[in-house]
Amino acid sequence: MESHLLTLLKRTPLFGDLPTAQLAQLAAATAERRYARGDVVLEKGARLTGLHVVLSGKLKEFCRAPGGEEKVIEILGAGQTCGEAALFLDTPYPFHASALSNAVLLHIEKQAIDGLVEGAPEFVIRMLQVLAERQNTSLRDIEAYSRSSLLQRLVTYLLELCRASGEETPSITLPAMKQVVASRLNMAPEVLSRTFRDLADAGLIEMRGKRVILLDPVRLREFTRQN
Repeated sequence: MESHLLTLLKRTPLFGDLPTAQLAQLAAATAERRYARGDVVLEKGARLTGLHVVLSGKLKEFCRAPGGEEKVIEILGAGQTCGEAALFLDTPYPFHASALSNAVLLHIEKQAIDGLVEGAPEFVIRMLQVLAERQNTSLRDIEAYSRSSLLQRLVTYLLELCRASGEETPSITLPAMKQVVASRLNMAPEVLSRTFRDLADAGLIEMRGKRVILLDPVRLREFTRQN
């Protein structure tokens, strides 16, 4: 079983470059967890006992308004971590997290992570990069909500997804249903659909289900600045 977990750890961006001996120690403190769509992964206020790493599938981190409405904070996919800030700060988890699809996660015990922090500087650097990326995303969101138009917000999100995909062709697959993406962008679902139609009518994108083809990324950025 540990050899299977070691193989899974090697496939993750966060742990893949660690020496085999350290990976073996991690594997001994790692459990594979499977979730069906809609399953709760973490509840708000939970005290984390380890780090969650997404192997496959999608999660959403969200908060609930007093009326029960959900506001999606982040959509997490393969290779991303969940709850790392609360784990390192030893504070309650500030959101809810649930599976957007069938998902497989690794749960690595906190004691093993603490050991890596003390003995593996390359892991510390990579973890700092993860935390910095999450902070930058939050800061960009704040700026977008306060200064950008709805159109700019959507285009920026699409361009970021395209860059993150690493594909040569400028196309992406939306990471979740449009209703979830709308919540992530702080839009009403009908407004998101209308904005997609506006971009398609302008010849800037083509929609193929959840697939979005960016027909001219350069013009798309210019179109955003003009509006």
